[in-house]
Amino acid sequence: MSNTEKLVIKYFKVKQLVHLEGNPRKSIDPKGRERLSGLIKTHGFQNPLQVFKEKNGKFSIICGNHRFDAGKNLGMKEFPCIVYTGSRKKAIARAISDNKSNEWTDWDAPLLKDAFADLDDGVFNLEFTGFEQVEVDKLFGHYTEKGSDQSGQLSDTKYFVVVQCKNEKDQKKKIKEFMKAGLEVKSVTS
Repeated sequence: MSNTEKLVIKYFKVKQLVHLEGNPRKSIDPKGRERLSGLIKTHGFQNPLQVFKEKNGKFSIICGNHRFDAGKNLGMKEFPCIVYTGSRKKAIARAISDNKSNEWTDWDAPLLKDAFADLDDGVFNLEFTGFEQVEVDKLFGHYTEKGSDQSGQLSDTKYFVVVQCKNEKDQKKKIKEFMKAGLEVKSVTS
């Protein structure tokens, strides 16, 4: 598809759609499908899948596998799709680039806090944003893990995880992932 062609949305039934075989992207949040299903239930299915027509007539999902699973979870029988018209190799590259491009952005914490402050009227459910309440609490510094010391009194508890990386590049990538998840990170090199 050239960048001057207009996008056409077509609707395909579930039985016509399949996950892209060998998709290198995996889901890391076990509750992710249910969370995404909740967002689709709240906002509707707003982002079409991108698909590639295989030789067997099926359409492989190159962008939106997670949305597809969440929609099926809600009982959707058909999905809005944009058919990718490039070669199969380019379709696979498109699948990878769609996921990779998500890593190129990060949250601007002060602006995110402002957005949540505008939304938080005591009635609006902040989980409609995709964030869980504990994540919002952490953003505003209102969240501390509570544990119990030997006397049975509640005390602030911190948990630590040590991650060993192969090289500095992997270390930087992991640090970014942990920070994106809202975790406090301390880097140590030995």
